[in-house]
Amino acid sequence: MKKAWWLAIPILMSVVAVLAPERCAAQAKCPWLNAATAAGVLGGEVQMAVTAPAEPGPVKGVGTAMYSDQVRMDRFDVTCDFTRKVESGADTLRIVVKTMSDQAKDFPTFLALCGGPTVALKGIGNQAVQCVIKNDGGKAQQQVIARVRDRAFVLTITRPATEPGADSGDNLRDDTRNTAEQIAGSLF
Repeated sequence: MKKAWWLAIPILMSVVAVLAPERCAAQAKCPWLNAATAAGVLGGEVQMAVTAPAEPGPVKGVGTAMYSDQVRMDRFDVTCDFTRKVESGADTLRIVVKTMSDQAKDFPTFLALCGGPTVALKGIGNQAVQCVIKNDGGKAQQQVIARVRDRAFVLTITRPATEPGADSGDNLRDDTRNTAEQIAGSLF
């Protein structure tokens, strides 16, 4: 009887491995910000989506990837999207990190992503600016664009304009500034 039991264990483990591979796969995590911190910024539970190179290594493909070695992800150009559903729409926090081959030529293209006038920021990477974006289409948006060494990052936080604290005026919210500082610190 004991011998039969020991033979059944490998068979059962094989069946479980075949039937449940999705549950065993690790989800890619954002190397710049975790879901708990994003939830604190957005004010509640968030859904996370990470877009990274399809293959770890020098391959330049893009897609959603699964990584077993989380430390390696910070070497790649990664986009992290956090979304919190609210009655008046959705709050979003988006982080885009790209490596620039020529900073003098490439960084102005990131600055062009700003939908309004810019205000220089100190203490957040190099050449950091806040984009002053007024309420448009019922959305309030704050954006920080900066670079750290040869990498540019764009942080965009969008909230419904009707939500308390969704001001998109000239003042950068503390949580937006703290998030930008964390991203810049991660890139050093």
